[in-house]
Amino acid sequence: MLGIVVIAENTGSVAHEMVLHDGADYFLHKPIKDSVVLATVCSFLRRLHILHAPAANTIEAWALYRRNGTLISPSNERIALSDKECAVLTTLFLSPYFPVSAEHLLRALNITAELFDPHRIDTIIYRIRKKLNRLTHARFEIRNIYGRGFLCVGMKEGTVFYVWDG
Repeated sequence: MLGIVVIAENTGSVAHEMVLHDGADYFLHKPIKDSVVLATVCSFLRRLHILHAPAANTIEAWALYRRNGTLISPSNERIALSDKECAVLTTLFLSPYFPVSAEHLLRALNITAELFDPHRIDTIIYRIRKKLNRLTHARFEIRNIYGRGFLCVGMKEGTVFYVWDG
């Protein structure tokens, strides 16, 4: 289980209290800097012993902006992605520690295996990898875990993946 971080415009103490009582781990107020979200998520992961405290300036943060189909690397390089590539990467980013099966990725595309060749996922992964190879400063890998699915793995120990809907 990962944590729940709520980002809201309502800064009242009643809303803050209600969100925490409803199950959120953190409550952040808008406008918010990416660095504050990064620090909050890293703090939560450290508390769960999922992420060991890395040395200063070793965190590598990747941001996927779903609405405009852009992946931004830690060195601020941008990659344009198709809707299907965004859906696949979103699903992979939201499961950072466990492989995601091809069937689960097909469901993320709103496609059933009966109507769609499951090997199409391999094609989409191939296209994403090809785009990642064009980057000059930073990369992450999409690994095949035999019999289990796919997993995003950063090149640095402190790699973090974000998905933004806005």
